[in-house]
Amino acid sequence: MFDLNYDQIKKEIESEVCKEHNMHPEFVKTDEGFGIKACCEPFREELVAKSGNMIEEETKKILDEMMKDLFKE
Repeated sequence: MFDLNYDQIKKEIESEVCKEHNMHPEFVKTDEGFGIKACCEPFREELVAKSGNMIEEETKKILDEMMKDLFKE
């Protein structure tokens, strides 16, 4: 398999600010992937959805590159 580079995702997620509490979340890398610590559950859920979309896009880019390399002559 392949490893995603979480640095850009972490940077973008941690730059977000909760509209209600004016606090930044914490992006935590774990053995299973990652976690997001936030001041409230609605903000955390919003960030989980955003990070999921970012990971999906990053995965597509990696797979596109792998396929391109696979079919090179």
